Amino acid sequence: MFDEIGAWGVTAKMFIDELKALGTVKKIDMDINSPGGSVFDALAMYNALRATGAEITVKVLGVAASAASLLAMAGDKIIMPENAFMMVHNPMNGIYGNADEMRDMADVLDKIGASLIGTYVARTGRTEDEVKALLAAETWLSAADAVAQGFADEMEPALKVAAAVYDFDRLPQNVQALFKAAADPAAAEAAAAEAAAAAAAAAPVALADQVLALATEAGLADFAAHWALQVTAIEDVRPMIANASEIRALCAVAKRPEDAAAFIRANTSIEKVRETLCARLAAKSETKPIDTTPPVKGSTANDAQSKAVSSTSIWAARQKAKQGA
Repeated sequence: MFDEIGAWGVTAKMFIDELKALGTVKKIDMDINSPGGSVFDALAMYNALRATGAEITVKVLGVAASAASLLAMAGDKIIMPENAFMMVHNPMNGIYGNADEMRDMADVLDKIGASLIGTYVARTGRTEDEVKALLAAETWLSAADAVAQGFADEMEPALKVAAAVYDFDRLPQNVQALFKAAADPAAAEAAAAEAAAAAAAAAPVALADQVLALATEAGLADFAAHWALQVTAIEDVRPMIANASEIRALCAVAKRPEDAAAFIRANTSIEKVRETLCARLAAKSETKPIDTTPPVKGSTANDAQSKAVSSTSIWAARQKAKQGA
């Protein structure tokens, strides 16, 4: 089983057809490296394997996760290399529908979960409560953990692979250098140091450093830490910096530069900043005192006020116009 279980990988029909093609056998060896998939397909595969009556040995080569861990339980003996994993969790499903349909699906998931728990309990010897806790926590088990919890019977050393070269002179020069370095301890150490230096030089810049560089370039270094803690990719911070630059400009135009930092740290939208600044400017205008002191005759300080048209003079002019008419 080297694929997903179900429609996107190996279906129960495909699996059972191949199983039947074996005919009557006394032993079955099954290797697994699967992320899981459909629990119903896995149940059908599990039951088909157990129905053969053969002695089944399961080896988890990489991972037996989710429904694949259920399939692994079909083994009379389950073996895991020390670097392999198994993962168990409660069944899950996506649903579109009304509240009644969603409640019905929750009941179905509970019934499926009870079936899984029963299978794990029977194979591992753990109590029902112990298995429930493992499934609820979505538990990843190393080979050692799986053996300790009863999900596997044996842990074996990870397979070590060695390369054999029969036509050394036809290899590229850089590959030949690697083999020669391996044969010479001193050369191997030098090659390792060179490789480490090259890896360090090629290593990607940490996300936080990238955020700081962009923020500094925009003159917004004070907010670098604020953004670095929010994003998971450098592309995510670019619109934040653009938004902050616009906010700073708006606050400067509104003669309220002191408001910019609060807006930026609150991730305030440009529309909300405009609305807030307009409201604050309007409030300031309404509270600005108006000088109603009569102008002092002959004072140049009140020239503008002395030239202002008074309501009294307007009223007198209108009355005079009416009498003339």
